[in-house]
Amino acid sequence: MPIRKPALALALALAMMLGLGGHALAQTDPRQAPVTPPTPSRPQTDPSLGFSPQPAAGSLKDYAGLLQDAQSQLETAIRRSGDEPAGNRQNAMTPARMDVKAAAQRVHNAMLRAPRELRDDAVYESAERSVRDDLFSLSQPLSLDETNGAARRVLNTVDTLRQKVEQRAGGKSG
Repeated sequence: MPIRKPALALALALAMMLGLGGHALAQTDPRQAPVTPPTPSRPQTDPSLGFSPQPAAGSLKDYAGLLQDAQSQLETAIRRSGDEPAGNRQNAMTPARMDVKAAAQRVHNAMLRAPRELRDDAVYESAERSVRDDLFSLSQPLSLDETNGAARRVLNTVDTLRQKVEQRAGGKSG
């Protein structure tokens, strides 16, 4: 059965209204396609730097500052959580424990921003792996002692790494 012109016109009109027709036809010319220039303030991903959505620190001194900030946030979250249980009656994580986990995740994110010169270092790799393992533990329904232990291990690991980074930064000129 042949399609009538009004039915075809209706179908085209609906396709245009739904954005199925004209948009694709309008951008067949590559010169018309919108181009988004790179934005300097937006972090650019570099596959060789791990999976951090943020750029690597520019220097060891900057990196030590990032670690210090994240460490302070974790210390505050641990202090605020006090003796609040790790989970409630439904075995769901309590808000204070969620804050501790989020602060530990910020520590890990800061660690992933290591400058290139530190990326292949055994101390860095060990610290990053340890924090990643403890983050996994913090995601599980644990007892208060286990949760506190994992959070304190993250805190101790980042503190040790920060101190070593500060020592290396102090030994470099410029």
